Formats: sequence, structure tokens, C-alpha cells
Amino acid sequence: MNDLSTIQMALLFCGGFVIATWGGILLCRPYARRWIHSRRNANDMIGFALASYATLYGILLGLLAVEAYQDFSSVQDTISRKAVTLATLYQDLDSLPRPLRERLQAELRNYAGDTLEMHWNATSHPISVGASPRLRTILAQLLAFQPTTKGEELMQEMGVQRVNTLIEQRRTLLASAGGSIPEALWWVVGLGAALFMLLMCLFDMEPHAHFVLSGALAIFLGLGVYIIATLDNPFGRGVTVTFDPVKAIRDELMKPAADDGLPREK
Repeated sequence: MNDLSTIQMALLFCGGFVIATWGGILLCRPYARRWIHSRRNANDMIGFALASYATLYGILLGLLAVEAYQDFSSVQDTISRKAVTLATLYQDLDSLPRPLRERLQAELRNYAGDTLEMHWNATSHPISVGASPRLRTILAQLLAFQPTTKGEELMQEMGVQRVNTLIEQRRTLLASAGGSIPEALWWVVGLGAALFMLLMCLFDMEPHAHFVLSGALAIFLGLGVYIIATLDNPFGRGVTVTFDPVKAIRDELMKPAADDGLPREK
């Protein structure tokens, strides 16, 4: 489903639940009348069972939705903190002498571009799970630098810390790409939805009323499962996180030296 848009995913879930429910009604209606409603109408008992079951199942969906939203917000917060770390490190590198400063700032600028254009493409998962080569290059050059002043020594120490922070944030985002809800819970959600629709199919009422009521509940159930599924994949094409903070830092702060308006040294 990673290639589906938000609207397409919503239609898929809602339409799938409605079709499954209506198909179940057509299949179960003759048997329900023969086995369940043969002596007397059992709609009251089925309604009581459905209400009790819907309460428990609704609690499960609600908890999963909260968990998925919290994880989604955590990923977005990590992206914002990554943008702040990029900006701080880029400005801190101004304290280093040339040409090391220019090389490191260029690598950091390119890494910000890679983050937007390669590693976090909106239509696919991250392309690499290893450490970024650009971050390794920046870290290696910082460690190889021999400071001559106390300020440069402090800058080297802080720079190494910030690069390690970027590496940690990158790995956190990579770990978030696969979703946070275990497969076993998805099986519970799927089986629970099937039982919910089955109970809806057992009512004995006028066909048009049965289809309308069950269809409305199926749409609501599909929307609930849909929002959990799309929030659980923050890098898909549904409800996705935004890398606008990183893009703003790259475009506004990390301008190439020739474009920053400052006089160049001879």
C-alpha cells in the first residue's frame, strides 16, 4: 500500500469493509433466519452482543490509534531536532580555518540534500540502512583536525558530538520506517473486524435497512483501521511526515559560499 495516495487508501479500506459486509449479509441471511431466528426474532440478543463487542473492539482501535499517532509525532519531532542539529553544526563550522571549513560545510550541505532527495523519498522506504558516507567523512575530518587554539579545540569536540547526534537521529528515523505496531496486533485487528462484520450480518430486518446500517458501520470501521495503518507508516504516501524543517535549513542557511554575499579571501 506504500504506492497509494491518502484518498486511495481511504477508499480501499472503506470500500473493502462495505463490500465484505454486504457480501456477508447476502451469504448469511438465509442461514441466519433458519438457525438463529427460526423460533423467535433474536435481534435483541444480537444487538446486545454487538454493543458489548463494539465497546471492547473500539477500545482496542482507540489505543492503537493513540499509539500510532504518538509514534508519528515522535518521528516528526526527530526531524525537527535533526534540522536544528544541522543548523547548529553548520554555524559552528564557521570557527574552523579554511579550507577545512568549506569542505565540511559543503559535505553537510550535500548531506541535507541527500536527506531530502534520496534517503527519504516520499514514495519509498529509505534506500540505505547503514551509516551515511557523508557523515562518516565529516566525522573523520573533524577527528583528524589538529586544533591550534582553545576555541578550535572546543569546536572540534562540539562538532564531533553534533555529528554523532546526526548519526543517532538518522538511525532513529530509519528504525521508524517499518512501523511500530506488531504483526500479531494487526492479526487481532483483522480478525476483530471480521467478527464485527459477521455480527452485523446476523440481524433479521428489511434488506434496505440492513444494507444501509451495516454499510454506515463498515465505513466507520474502515476509517478507523485506515487511520491506524497510515499513521503507522510515516514515510508512505498516505499521512506522511514532512521534511520542511530540513529543507528550510538547507535553502536558507546552508547557501554556498559564492552566494552568501560575503567578500571572499584572496
